[in-house]
Amino acid sequence: MLFSSYEILLIKRFLFSKKTDGFISIFSWFSIIGITIGVAAIIIVMAVMNGFREELISRLLGINGHLNIYSNSGQITKEEVNIIKSDFSDNQLIPLIQTQALVISNEFSKGVFLRGYDNEYLDDLHFLKKNIVEGKLFGNNINDIVIGYVLANKFGLSVGDEIKIAIPKTDNTIFGNIPRFKTLTVSGILNLGMYEYDSSFVFSNISIARKLLVLEDQNFNLIEIFTQSPNNIEIIQDKVNRRIIANNFRLYTSSWKENNSTLINALNVEKNVMFLILTLIILVASMNIISGLIIFVKEKNKDIGILKTIGLSNKSLIKIFLSIGLIIGLIGTIFGGLVGVIFSLNIKSIQFFIENILHTDLFAKEIYYLSNLPSRVDNLEVFYVLIISIIICLIATTIPAYRSMKVDPIKSLKND
Repeated sequence: MLFSSYEILLIKRFLFSKKTDGFISIFSWFSIIGITIGVAAIIIVMAVMNGFREELISRLLGINGHLNIYSNSGQITKEEVNIIKSDFSDNQLIPLIQTQALVISNEFSKGVFLRGYDNEYLDDLHFLKKNIVEGKLFGNNINDIVIGYVLANKFGLSVGDEIKIAIPKTDNTIFGNIPRFKTLTVSGILNLGMYEYDSSFVFSNISIARKLLVLEDQNFNLIEIFTQSPNNIEIIQDKVNRRIIANNFRLYTSSWKENNSTLINALNVEKNVMFLILTLIILVASMNIISGLIIFVKEKNKDIGILKTIGLSNKSLIKIFLSIGLIIGLIGTIFGGLVGVIFSLNIKSIQFFIENILHTDLFAKEIYYLSNLPSRVDNLEVFYVLIISIIICLIATTIPAYRSMKVDPIKSLKND
């Protein structure tokens, strides 16, 4: 047997003492609570970080191309589009025109990005179609424009209202330089679920964008490629670059990873730093185990001396104290794991409940870009957190365990 019957009895007596001087039971509960909080906090924070990263990247990839192709001359011809498209028929390719613009309405103005799409590719604009909350997508009517709900709320706009849109380029006239602008009708309002896009992007028929930029018919200034494996975008990018060089096109590429490298690196660093910081909670709780058991060994010096006098070996003492620390660690870790996972899986409901009580917004869309608090539990990460917690608690127990082994039964009985 791994444990003898008297060792099991002593573990129970020491761990769950009901006597008034049973310090060990009080310290046990404090240690369990500390470990529970630490483990739960790590799991919850890691789940939120995972969800935030996944949701943010999903939004970025759903709206922006996984690979963007630009022109050094500012114009991409239909011929160049067709040649590139023929080599990448397995991927979705959408040519468009994108430019900075200024939206003006009701004495308000705001800088935005105008995106103009050709009717030929409207069926591929799934991210627009599925997120229309009012009105409809622009069609053949070149004076239609679709805006985000944040922009609509800020300007007090609804479907059918008119807005002016201007670009930072001017026309030379006898009256001087006049900014290029068009008056358009709001045909639809959408909710992309990302504050930055809902407040700073507008979408129209490509004809409007061409006229504002004075581009030739059937020319574009951007090609977006969407792939089935965005994480392996480097493979597609390499093929596109080879095709560009082979045809001597004046084009260059930029992948979603390159465009968002700072954001991705920041999220990864933040996640790792948060894990290390929150692990300190478990370390503090493990210090409770060390201090508690050391005090217990000192207070129970006489009892340990008697047990050693009647034949309790040092090996048994070490097993008993290691078991006490391991049991405390296991209970705290299991409770912490359950609390963390349950909290993470229901974090949206909990967020809504707390916001209703406090009458405040815990997850400001203006700051965090997303409309709600995301969460994704990674089973492997949870497993690692639980194992690390148990190992820390077990290591913390070795100090008082070896201290109990050094108790001299003769001195302890003589002193008491």
